[in-house]
Amino acid sequence: MADSQVPVTETALTPPWGARLREAREARQMSLRELSRRLDVSPGHLSQVERDIVAPSISLLYAITSELDVSLDSLFSDSDRADGSAHKGGDPDVPRTPGEGRYVVRSSERQVIEASPGVRWELLTPSTDTPIDFREIVYEPAPRSPNNEAFIRHDGSEFGLILEGRLHVQVEFDTYVLGVGDSIAFDSSRPHRFWNEGPGIARAAWISNATR
Repeated sequence: MADSQVPVTETALTPPWGARLREAREARQMSLRELSRRLDVSPGHLSQVERDIVAPSISLLYAITSELDVSLDSLFSDSDRADGSAHKGGDPDVPRTPGEGRYVVRSSERQVIEASPGVRWELLTPSTDTPIDFREIVYEPAPRSPNNEAFIRHDGSEFGLILEGRLHVQVEFDTYVLGVGDSIAFDSSRPHRFWNEGPGIARAAWISNATR
């Protein structure tokens, strides 16, 4: 696996991936060198990821969480909660129910992270203590060769519904262009990747059902 580096940028949406990944690794009493061996990534690169010197690519992030047997959504924290600027939808006049936070996530209160440049995830569940990752994903238009997008593979299944724009999804050797209202489901262990050729953003509701 290539050690492609994505420099950490100053943004309110970028969480401290490194510290959380290090905590997950240490909780499993796994050394940095052992994890790097399993992932076929240099120990130096993983060390930079854990120290937040570089941000992990999405493919590496999936590989790490799969190897450590943790969900992606478990890496969210309350500090990642949006201030409403990232997602301005919702009706502010909708009445609220006391204690609704156990079950309800208001659109202006989602936990938001920038998974990589131009890719944003918004958590749609009130708790990260669940085997299902339920997110809204947003891909900014970035016309480029799909060969620049690394393949992802991990345990479980994926289900997606396009809400806005068009999203290119490649599963193994086949590429599917999905428009508004289109959906897709596939085995996550099959190599897959996503990109958006524009002209506008691509937005989708996405579920990952990991087998842990």
